[in-house]
Amino acid sequence: MAWLFENGGFNTGHGHLRTPNSISSYGALAAILLQANQNEQHGGQSIPNFDYAMAPGVNKSFRKALKRNLAKYNKFTKKKIELDVKDSYEYGDDKKLEKAKWPREVVEAANEDVERETLQAMEGFVHNLNTMHSRAGAQVPFTSINFGTDTTPSGRLVSLDLLQATENGLGKGETPIFPISIFK
Repeated sequence: MAWLFENGGFNTGHGHLRTPNSISSYGALAAILLQANQNEQHGGQSIPNFDYAMAPGVNKSFRKALKRNLAKYNKFTKKKIELDVKDSYEYGDDKKLEKAKWPREVVEAANEDVERETLQAMEGFVHNLNTMHSRAGAQVPFTSINFGTDTTPSGRLVSLDLLQATENGLGKGETPIFPISIFK
């Protein structure tokens, strides 16, 4: 699934969806992709590498949070620290961020922002899969996801927040029916 997101997006049959640029979009589009497949095929739908597929979205959101928090820092301190757009900073890549001599406050604020956004994205993913109708119209798409093998900080964050979103439950704390979670 990651290659669908990273190589120009994908087509649902009713329109083309461009490459997403945040973890929120990744989560929403993953639910849409599962629903679109369910509507075209019989049987359940699965994502065999959910954490790997979502990790690039975490990193994109992290870079946006770095830029945003750096702008706030510069405005507050009257400094002119700039983000090197050629560098691909990733969530949890502490060595690279230390080497770049980023202000600690900026990195901590960016981490908090992306952690909050990732939890929201995983809650949205779980909620969407439990409210979107399948082809039959009277049921939600039968879905399962495999996760737990991406050991990067961004992949681990996706796994942690997916488990947290499932534990949080739906609107009134109801246990989500889908996705069936297969932790590897």
